[in-house]
Amino acid sequence: MSTPVRLTPIDITNKRFRRALRGYRASEVDEFLAEVGADYEAVVVENAHLREQVAQMQQELERYRAIEEAMKEALVLAQRTADELRASAHREAEVIRAQAELQVRQQFEQHRKAIEDLRTARQRFAIELRSALHGMLEFVERYLSVPPPEATVDIEPVPGDTEQPAPESSHVEQST
Repeated sequence: MSTPVRLTPIDITNKRFRRALRGYRASEVDEFLAEVGADYEAVVVENAHLREQVAQMQQELERYRAIEEAMKEALVLAQRTADELRASAHREAEVIRAQAELQVRQQFEQHRKAIEDLRTARQRFAIELRSALHGMLEFVERYLSVPPPEATVDIEPVPGDTEQPAPESSHVEQST
């Protein structure tokens, strides 16, 4: 199908009708055609202007759609990055927590062993101290104690008897 030929404002203004008997007044028809031509010209100009606006708005709409798409992609990327950072932080925190727990366990074990070593050393020291004190007490009791006062008898040594009794040996326990 062929497209119909559109009228232009000039076509309307220049249109001439044939004269007939008892027809319309030619001056009124010409005036009306001039008005219609002017209005039609204004409509055509407005239509062209509106088409330009539509084209501009479509371009602007496409630009906004592209911006929207870029923003969506950026938002998705930012969300993905935030999720990855959060997961990485959780993993790192878990590693730090595990290391701290291990370090606490190691320090606890070291302190427990040090306490056990100190207890053992204290027990050895107590045994050695008791042994030394016991030996000293025996020494004090045997050699440094004052004999009770009794009747003093002068015994004269027998001639030829020059031997003196040997002191008793003390027994001191030592443990290592």
